[in-house]
Amino acid sequence: MHSSIRVLHRIEPRNPLLVAAWPGMGNVAYGAAMYLKESVKASKFAEIHPEEYFYKTGVQIGNGIVEIPSLPRSEFFYYEDPGAKNDLLIFVGESQPVMEKEYDLARRVIEVALDFNVQEVITFAATPVNITHRAQPGVWGVSTETRFSKMFPRHNIKLMNAGHIGGLNGLLLGVAREAGIGGFCLLGEIPFYTAKIENPKSSLAILEVFMGYSGVRLDLDGLKQMAVFVEEEIDKVSKTSKQTLLGAEGQQDEFRPSEAEFEEGSEARGEKVPHDVRERIEYMFEAASEDISKAGALKAELDRWGLFQEYEDRFLDLFGKKNL
Repeated sequence: MHSSIRVLHRIEPRNPLLVAAWPGMGNVAYGAAMYLKESVKASKFAEIHPEEYFYKTGVQIGNGIVEIPSLPRSEFFYYEDPGAKNDLLIFVGESQPVMEKEYDLARRVIEVALDFNVQEVITFAATPVNITHRAQPGVWGVSTETRFSKMFPRHNIKLMNAGHIGGLNGLLLGVAREAGIGGFCLLGEIPFYTAKIENPKSSLAILEVFMGYSGVRLDLDGLKQMAVFVEEEIDKVSKTSKQTLLGAEGQQDEFRPSEAEFEEGSEARGEKVPHDVRERIEYMFEAASEDISKAGALKAELDRWGLFQEYEDRFLDLFGKKNL
């Protein structure tokens, strides 16, 4: 095998299925794979050294000290399932590699699959659709062969006839097909407006379908509770959006911008944002990270000073981090 692959101990799986996932929209794929791994208590048996596929592009700061961060892990886990005809190999990548290294990393994963005689490759992903976060998400599927797509209706999987799956959650299937291994991708629906928010409800939908197909039994209660929690948090933010984020009619408070400030903002008008405002915004970010209900006041303050675009990614990350 390739020098970047390290096998910690040999295993002898029976007709194994390989489930593989990386982080993506709504953290749906990664969340489902991690829950699967932890639920069955799968044991780590191999890893891919990250140096060839990832670069260190920044530093972390803790207590005022600069540290070089660790590179993302790419690990294989094994589960021997006495109640099913197939054992499981589970691959979880902590991060997608740089674009020019995606194909190489996918080849390494399939190399391990071939070495352990994997029968099928199953990946997870997300697909944004026009639904609300209160709706029950459906699951779509794409496959390498018609024999897989023919079984989709039996498992309530909707066939995706055309489209694109970005990143390794899709690319891995293509590399598997090149190597002569069949498989399919399960894509959980997420609302368009929650693409940057953790979506355990969609991960749950994927795992329910996966259980029906594979015969693996999972206790999904923890994921169901997480899904309810996130749904309630989005409800709170939605309510706040109506009342403060967009400036509900009749509301008057110190954070609400006037219509002119909302439309233009101080920086858009060429005015410099005072240092104390920046400090207040930092304080409000910290408060919102502890209590997501305070995000509304933060959003209003950013709009007041015309800073939302500058802080947009960081603001949206609040919801992802809150629900990790």
